Amino acid sequence: MKIKKILNRDRIDTMLSAVYDYPLTILEAPMGYGKTTAVKKFIEKKGLHTFWFTFSDFSNSETAFWDSFSNDIIKIDAQAGTILKSLGLPTDAPQMGKVLQTLDAVEFDGTFLMVLDDYHLAGDIRLNRLFLRLAQEELDGFSILLITRDTTGLDFIELLSKGQCCLLPKQLLQFTQDELQDYCRMMLKDITDTDQQMIWQYTDGWISFAYIILLGLDSGIPIGMSSNLENMIERALFARYDEKTQDFLLRLSVMEDFTAEQAAFVTQQKDAQQLLKRLDMENAFIYYEEKTGIYKIHTVLQNFLRIKRQLSEDELQNLYGRLGDWMMNQQDLLAAYSYLNRAGRSEDILVHLNNPKNIRNDWLDFEGADELFCRLPRELLFQYPFAYLLNMFYSILLGKENEILGWNERLDELEKYYKNVEGLEETDRNRVLGEILIVRKFTRFNDVAAMCASDAEILRLLNGQNSYITLQGNEFTFASPHYLYLYYRDKGSFRKLADLLSQDVGYAKFSGGCGAGSDALTLAEYALETGDLKNVASHCHKAIARAEVMAQTGVVICAKFSLIRLRLMEGKVSEVLHLLTKLEHYVEKMNNAIYNTTIDLCKGYVFACLDQPEQIPAWLQTGEIKAADFYDQGIAFNYIVYGKTLIALGKYDELEIQIEQFEAYFSVFSNRLGLIHNRIFEAIARCRLYGLEDGAAVLLTTLDEAQADSLVLPFAENARHIMGMLKIIVQENPGNAFFNHILMLCRKYESAVMGLSHPVATLSRREIKILSLAALGLSRKEIAKRLCIAEGTVKTHFKNIYQKLGVNSKIAAIKIARNRGYLSVTEN
Repeated sequence: MKIKKILNRDRIDTMLSAVYDYPLTILEAPMGYGKTTAVKKFIEKKGLHTFWFTFSDFSNSETAFWDSFSNDIIKIDAQAGTILKSLGLPTDAPQMGKVLQTLDAVEFDGTFLMVLDDYHLAGDIRLNRLFLRLAQEELDGFSILLITRDTTGLDFIELLSKGQCCLLPKQLLQFTQDELQDYCRMMLKDITDTDQQMIWQYTDGWISFAYIILLGLDSGIPIGMSSNLENMIERALFARYDEKTQDFLLRLSVMEDFTAEQAAFVTQQKDAQQLLKRLDMENAFIYYEEKTGIYKIHTVLQNFLRIKRQLSEDELQNLYGRLGDWMMNQQDLLAAYSYLNRAGRSEDILVHLNNPKNIRNDWLDFEGADELFCRLPRELLFQYPFAYLLNMFYSILLGKENEILGWNERLDELEKYYKNVEGLEETDRNRVLGEILIVRKFTRFNDVAAMCASDAEILRLLNGQNSYITLQGNEFTFASPHYLYLYYRDKGSFRKLADLLSQDVGYAKFSGGCGAGSDALTLAEYALETGDLKNVASHCHKAIARAEVMAQTGVVICAKFSLIRLRLMEGKVSEVLHLLTKLEHYVEKMNNAIYNTTIDLCKGYVFACLDQPEQIPAWLQTGEIKAADFYDQGIAFNYIVYGKTLIALGKYDELEIQIEQFEAYFSVFSNRLGLIHNRIFEAIARCRLYGLEDGAAVLLTTLDEAQADSLVLPFAENARHIMGMLKIIVQENPGNAFFNHILMLCRKYESAVMGLSHPVATLSRREIKILSLAALGLSRKEIAKRLCIAEGTVKTHFKNIYQKLGVNSKIAAIKIARNRGYLSVTEN
C-alpha cells in the first residue's frame, strides 16, 4: 500500500473556517488526532498568509517565538517589525500597550493567521497574556490559532462568553465512522468490512492509531495483536525498516525539527538526505516543508522513538553535543548552550562564555543555566571566572537567590582563590579581582558608601581597562526617572549622599562610560528637591551633555525630567509641555521597553501635578502596575506616580487602601523619597475622607521627617491638595522657618498651575455607543451590523476614541471610559 495519503475532510475545513470569524481559535486534542495535519491542509486550500511557530520543550522557546514573529512582521511592515523586535515579548502594561499599538498600525491583508503549534509546551505566562489581549483588541485582518493538547492555564472563558474566542475540541477532529471507512479504503483497497468495524471500535476515531493498525494489517499483523500504540508502531512501522534506518530514526529523535544538512551533521549519517527523502515519501509521521526546507517528526513517532531509543548515556550526550555544535555554528547561542548543557559539556559553555567577546547578559538565559552554575564544582568555575561572574551578576540583577551558597560567600571564595593561586600573571590576577569587586557592588545595591568604597581599587586593578562585566550599554538608572531616588535611604543623609555621588567616583571610567553625567545629575536633583532652583538648570545641561556623548539614555531622561519639574515650579507650563513632547520623541526613536516605561512615568508625574489625569498614560490610570525589581518600572518609582494619579483622579478611597502596599514596596530598598511621598498621599487621603485635622496630623509628621534633609519639592508639587492642612500647621508653628518656606513655595506652585487644567476631550454619543458595545464583547463586525455602518467606519471611530482618551488599545479605552463615567461599570 502507498503509505503517505491524506483524506480530504470538508467537514474539518468548514470547522477551521472559524478562524475568519474569531480573533482567537483554540484547537485542543491529544496527540495523534491530526491537529497539525488538518490545519496545514486547511491553510494550503485557503491560501492564507500564515505565521507558523512550533513550540519546543526548551524553556527559552518564547524568545525564539518573538524573534521569529518580529521577522515575519518585518516582511509586511519593516518599521513595525523592527519596533517589535526591539520591544521584546511584553512583560508589563506599558510594553503591552506599545506592542498592541504597533500591531494595530500594520495593514494586514485580511488573511493573516498566526498559528502556534504545540502551544502546551509554551510555559511563559507572558504569552498567555499577549494572545488574550490580541484577541480582545480584534486587530483587522489578524487571527490567532492555538494548537494544543491542553488549555490549562489559558484563561479564555471571558473571551469565550463574549464571542471573541472559538474552542474546537477533540470530538470535532475525531474521524467519524464514515470518514474512517473512507480512509481505510483509501489506504487498503481490499480491506474487509469486518476489519473496518474492528478498527473503528479500537480507535474511536483516533487517526494516528488507525494509521498504524492499517500499516500492520498490510504487513500481516492482525488487528488486536498489539494492545497499545507503542507496540503497534514497533511492529507495524519501525520493524519494517532495516537496522541502519532504525538507528538513523532513533538519533534524529533528539531534534524537534531539522534540515537535511543538520541531520547529517548531528547523526553523522552521510546519506541523511536520501534517507529523509525516502522516509518522507513512505511515512506519514515524517514530513518535509518545502518553503522552509525543514523536516519534522510527528509527535506520535517522536514519543515512540524517545521511549524506544536505548542509546548509552555517552551516545546520547554525543548527539546533543553535536546538535549544540551545529547551533553554535549557526550563532544560535541560547539553543547551543542548552544542547551542550544536555550533553554534559558544561566546560565548553564556560569556555565560550568566558571569552570577553561573548559576554552578554541575555545569553545567560539558556535552559538549565541556574542549575548548571549551582551544580558545577566551584574548583571548575574558578577556572572560568568571567563566565562565573557573569552568571552571578545576571542573577543579582534579577533578584535570584542562590540555594546552595549566597552571592557574597561565592564572591569571597573566588576572591580568596585568585589572591592565592600561583603561576598567574599579575595583570590577569588583577583583572579577575577587579571584576569581583564590580559584581560585589551590586550585592550592596543602594548602599552608596559601600558601593563606592571599592571604586578606586577597581580602577587600580583594571589599570585603565574597561570591565568585561559592566558594559557601556548596561541600564544605569533602572527605569527610574529620578537617580537620587534609587539611593536615598536614611533620614539626614541627603546632603552627604549628594556629595558622594557628585564626586568623580570612577564607575564610568571602568564601565566604558556607563553612568556618564550622573555626577552633574546628582547636583541637579539635590538642588531641585531642596528648592535651590537657581542651580538646577545648569547642572541639568551639564549632565545631558556628558551623558549624550556616551549614549547614557537613562541619565539624559533623568536630567530632562528634572528640568521639566523645574520649569513647572517656575510656572512655565508651555515650556514644560514642549520639553515633555521632545523627550517623548527622543525616547520613541529607541524602541526600548525600559525607556518607554520611564517616559510614561515622567508623563504621569507631570500631568498628575497639572491635575490633568486624562493625559496620564492609561496603564497608570487603571493601576496596571506590578511590584518592581531592578528592571521593572523604576524600582517602585511607579508607585509614586500611581499615587499621584489616584489623587488627580479624586480616588481617595482607593488611595487609602493602596498606601500600606506602597509603603511595603518603597521599604524593599528603603527608598526614602518614596516613603515621604507616600506619607503625603496618606495626609491627602485622610484629609479628603476624614477632615482637615486628621490629614494635618499626618502631614505634620511628614514635614518633620522631611525637615532633616530640607526636602521641599514633594510638598510644593502637591500644593493644591495640602494647602488647607499646611495653613493649619503653620498657624500652630509660626516660628518654624522650614514650614513657612514650604508654604511660600506651595503658594507659588499653586499660582503657577492654577487654572491650567485643559478641558477633557469628550466622546461623541456615537463613540460612546460603539465603546459600550465593545465593552459588552461585540466584535467590530457585530458593532457595524448593530449600528448599520461599515466596518471601516467602526475602525475609524475606534482610532478617534483612542486619540481622545490617550490610549493605544480597546481594553484601555474601555477602562478609561468607565473611569470617566462614559460607561457603566456593569457593562462587562
